[in-house]
Amino acid sequence: MKNKHIKGVVLAALILAAFNTVSQAQIKFGIRAGLNAANVSFTNLPDKKERFGFHVGGFADVPISPNFMSIQPELSYSVKGAGFKFLNESQTVNMNYIDLLTPVAFKLDAFDLQVGPFVSFLISSPDYKSYNDNKVTVDAFKKFDAGLTAGLSYNFSKLMVGVRYNQGFIDVTNDNSRPFLGSGKNAVGQVSLGYKF
Repeated sequence: MKNKHIKGVVLAALILAAFNTVSQAQIKFGIRAGLNAANVSFTNLPDKKERFGFHVGGFADVPISPNFMSIQPELSYSVKGAGFKFLNESQTVNMNYIDLLTPVAFKLDAFDLQVGPFVSFLISSPDYKSYNDNKVTVDAFKKFDAGLTAGLSYNFSKLMVGVRYNQGFIDVTNDNSRPFLGSGKNAVGQVSLGYKF
């Protein structure tokens, strides 16, 4: 009993110390915006190419281990989708998302190396038109996506520039659009500029 009591006291002290460290850490907030080069790996889409767009959002930097590691949750609006050609005419599949990213950042001097999961919610209604029979497919895409983000940022005091790659793990085509598009997963490369308050 005595040993269990001592272990409980030690564990409680360690938890309190951890909470104290986090509470004393200086949480920073910021904004980030930049360019997207997006694509979706639709297996049946003709002449796929990137769709260029943008992202904009806010983030926090929550230190876990001072000067080494932090969590950087971010909520952003992101323009995704894909480009393609049909009868030599450029077309786009427009898919706009709200992204929630929760990467862990490892601080290497002025660099932040980030990796972690993200979830996305489709807020646009990109119905897909099948050009072979002029059929419009309603609710062609799933509302939810999730995957992994990885990136690198360089910090100039409060300013930061970064590159990031987000890879979705979910097939975003619904059953009614799969005969025309095939399966497809989101992929987005990003270049951004940010500011920490």
